[in-house]
Amino acid sequence: MSPIEVSVERRLAAPHPGPIIKRDYVEALGIEIPALATALGMDPARLEAMLAGSLSIDVDAAIRFARGLQLPAERIMQMQVRSDFAVARPQADFGSVGILRRPTPFPFPDAGSLHGRLGRTSDDSVVGGSFFFQEDTDPHEGDDYAGLHALWRGDRLRVFEPDGQIAWTGPVLQNLDGRTLLPFVPPSEWQGWFTQERRAELAIGPDHAEFFRRMRSV
Repeated sequence: MSPIEVSVERRLAAPHPGPIIKRDYVEALGIEIPALATALGMDPARLEAMLAGSLSIDVDAAIRFARGLQLPAERIMQMQVRSDFAVARPQADFGSVGILRRPTPFPFPDAGSLHGRLGRTSDDSVVGGSFFFQEDTDPHEGDDYAGLHALWRGDRLRVFEPDGQIAWTGPVLQNLDGRTLLPFVPPSEWQGWFTQERRAELAIGPDHAEFFRRMRSV
């Protein structure tokens, strides 16, 4: 297999990293499996299964490959995860699993909540993210950001339908990438609320309140 073919294989497919490591490194270096297992401190049968692609490479093995063969452990695990996903998706029935729905609404503290609208921007530097809350306030002359609030984990939102009915009440969360997440609602729906600049109320959470306290004390 030529270098170009190998590159296409890795880019377009989701191959198990084991056979690639075996072909491109172990065999290229002329290392026998038993000798490699001894050098890496691994069980030979387990190592052989990983290199054959019949057993997933775990973090422990990835670190051993990284140290022994000078390969990036994180890259090995990324390849393994993609391969595992590619294998699992068509084999399991995920159709019955949807976004969780809360049977009862979250409480919302009416006292002290801010009134305003939701908003969305592509300029992450403005409020720390693309989703924000614009408080109903008269901006100071020349201050376009007066009353503009980033959404913090721990804040609570109450969003209204155009007719004034409550559409959703709940906590502001963040996903594993640190981006805004509103639970129990499909992303296509709640992100639309920000694009539509829906009326909303914001109850500041503890971390957000502490941020305000520090800012005021400066």
